[in-house]
Amino acid sequence: MQIARRLYIYFIAAVSLAMLAVGLMSLLRIGLEQIAIALGWSEVILEPGEAIRRQISLWAAVSIVALPVWLLHWWLAERAALRPDADGEAERGSTVRALYLSAVLAGSFLAAFFAGTTLVQRMLGEVLDAPGPTGSLAGPLALVVVSASIWVYHAGVRRGDAAAVEMRGAAAWAPRLYRYAAAFIGALQLLFELGTLFRLIIEVLLPRETIVPSDDWWRGPLAGGVASVVVGLLAWAGHWGVSLELLRQPGWRGLSERASVLRRAYLYVMILVGVVATLVFTAVFLNEAFAWVLGVIPRPAGDALARRLLDPLARALPFAAAWAYHRWIVLAEAASMTEVPRQASVRRIYTYGVAFVGLGFGSVGLAYLLGLLLDAVLGGTRVVTAPPDWWRRQVALFVALTLVGTGAWLWHWYMAARRVSADPADERGATTRRVYLFATLAASLVAVLVSLAVTLYRILTVLLGVGSARGLVSDVSAALGVFVVAAALLAYHGIVLRDDLRERRAEAAAEKALPLLLTGPPDADLSGILDDLRERLPEGYTLRPFIERE
Repeated sequence: MQIARRLYIYFIAAVSLAMLAVGLMSLLRIGLEQIAIALGWSEVILEPGEAIRRQISLWAAVSIVALPVWLLHWWLAERAALRPDADGEAERGSTVRALYLSAVLAGSFLAAFFAGTTLVQRMLGEVLDAPGPTGSLAGPLALVVVSASIWVYHAGVRRGDAAAVEMRGAAAWAPRLYRYAAAFIGALQLLFELGTLFRLIIEVLLPRETIVPSDDWWRGPLAGGVASVVVGLLAWAGHWGVSLELLRQPGWRGLSERASVLRRAYLYVMILVGVVATLVFTAVFLNEAFAWVLGVIPRPAGDALARRLLDPLARALPFAAAWAYHRWIVLAEAASMTEVPRQASVRRIYTYGVAFVGLGFGSVGLAYLLGLLLDAVLGGTRVVTAPPDWWRRQVALFVALTLVGTGAWLWHWYMAARRVSADPADERGATTRRVYLFATLAASLVAVLVSLAVTLYRILTVLLGVGSARGLVSDVSAALGVFVVAAALLAYHGIVLRDDLRERRAEAAAEKALPLLLTGPPDADLSGILDDLRERLPEGYTLRPFIERE
């Protein structure tokens, strides 16, 4: 009964609030436009007075109808939530209420985010006197004011609920999902637009020799870039700052935040974005450098060469910084954990995740290079008949991919090998290591099967007389390159997995284990007691919690 009641109340509240927001935003926009015209800030009247009055009538009617409906249903919701008994706590901690608040916060954030970017861009365009029309400020300003007001109010409601009641289940993770999604959106805009700003600076300092439309061409892009960076930074820093603050909170909020799967997912996704973007832009930089060395492009000198090389580096820099920062956060939080297995688990996820990404980049580049080499050695036509610039450009691109990806894989695989040497039992049996090995084996095996199927298909078409033997080598050289690299990866990681399993079986056979159960009162420091017991054990004995390894 309570669930049905909540669904009705919060659904109607959400619909009426959306109607009210649209109506108020439209009325505020019209009012700001008329004020600007009256003050002489705008000389353009886009619509006649009758049309404006018609719009006022429409949006006033929408607002007048929606406002009492929302107030009534929100009053019913708040009356139930503010009751000083168990029913009030149940209302504040309900999943439906949390979903409503999360949806309102997400919708108002997105509206304010995009409208705020447009608003700041147009304001900066006016300040910088950027060429071209900048558009009216009334629309985005009205949207920012209304959506920000809705966001601030509902964020306060959510903070009050969290301070009064311990949240569980969806009531805890739904608002957290919004917070990390908003931080991710802000971070992406910040990182991409920082690269664009750096590129703009390069273009201004090292201008092209072509004729530009005017000397102030850079003002418009500068206004857009700065606006995107400022709004993205505010969105990311605001939501990420709340997360950092919650980590230090006592009680259930701090414990819930520290144990949050969504938090770890956000950190790993940000690391993945930073790794992939950094590798891509670094590969572009190396590609430009190799293309210049191989003479693929007319060898530029001075400003032109510097511009071609600095552009990808400028775009890579923000993502490299994000990679480094979130890696530092992950490792710092792992070091602060009292449970040693969890520390190792966090480090493994980072190490093997980056190793897998690097291996993907490196294997693609190496397979393509090997295909080009096989085509040239076996007498194919792909390299011989192509223009010299074609294969040189291909070599420049895929050598860059090979170097960048292989370098990332080698470094992180070396760190994994060091951990195997330091703690072979735990590292070889870790779930994360197994996931990496089996994922690599699966991807390699699929690549082997596909490349063999393509090669065999092309050969059979020639043998059965339905295809021409001319160009056979060129048709299969790429598939053969993929086969050789994938087979090598399959063999190597298969050997590593075999050694891990063999060592684990040997350790299990040689080691005697006696399961123990350590219990204590609710406030007991079991980890501290376990550490004291470890210090008193004779040489050759170990004592560790019996938990699943990650």
